Amino acid sequence: MKRALSTIALAIITLSLFSQGFYMEFKITSTGKEAAGSGTMKSFSQDGNTRAEVNMAVPQMPGGEMKITSLTLKAEPSKIYLLNEKDKTYSEIESSNDDEWKDRAQAEYEITVVGKETVNGYNTTHVIIKINGKQREELWTTKDIAGYVDFSKVKSKYTGKENMYKALAAKGADGMTVRIKIEERGQGMQMELVKVEKRNNPAVLFSLSGYTKGNGFSGMPGGEGMQEMMEKLKNMSPKEREEMMKRLQQQYGQQPH
Repeated sequence: MKRALSTIALAIITLSLFSQGFYMEFKITSTGKEAAGSGTMKSFSQDGNTRAEVNMAVPQMPGGEMKITSLTLKAEPSKIYLLNEKDKTYSEIESSNDDEWKDRAQAEYEITVVGKETVNGYNTTHVIIKINGKQREELWTTKDIAGYVDFSKVKSKYTGKENMYKALAAKGADGMTVRIKIEERGQGMQMELVKVEKRNNPAVLFSLSGYTKGNGFSGMPGGEGMQEMMEKLKNMSPKEREEMMKRLQQQYGQQPH
């Protein structure tokens, strides 16, 4: 479960900080025993602040769905705020503590160009990225989108890294990512861009006003935040995670949402 949550959630809930307004919408598909499903992510950026709204249908999760709303604010760019909009509370994740969010030296990125493909109407370059010989992800990048240099700064554990972008450019594969595919320990996640536009987004979307610090990830036992929960799951065996999933389904699966 930990791997599934980190792949589906943390890979997608934080975007880079832009000075102008953007709206982007992605289709998400996940595969694997722990969290197979599909859904969308809508992201809003304005004046250095970003909001992401993830809605996933995941039969293995309590209630059969995963809903995550997150904020990244210009004042504290390394923090991810997970919002519980029902209870008006939030929890925090410190992304700077995760080595996978850090950029590497340009020489450590091994870029293999697979070829040219069309994805959702965009002309793309399909690449495989390895770090020190280990495959990390596949990207499909395009220069078809006006202002792609700005859009290409979308930041997650897998994208938006300056030295990685330089390594892509050296192979002629720089551009905005319109598809990303990750496979980790039998769990897969694919995101595809379906809409992108410049727009002015209202300040209320990026405000913590009215929220208090608490449990920002609803539906989890013990009032835990995402980070605390994932730390516990990290040390569990596959059997222990499976047993925990069964308990969550029994305890929360019938609750209304």
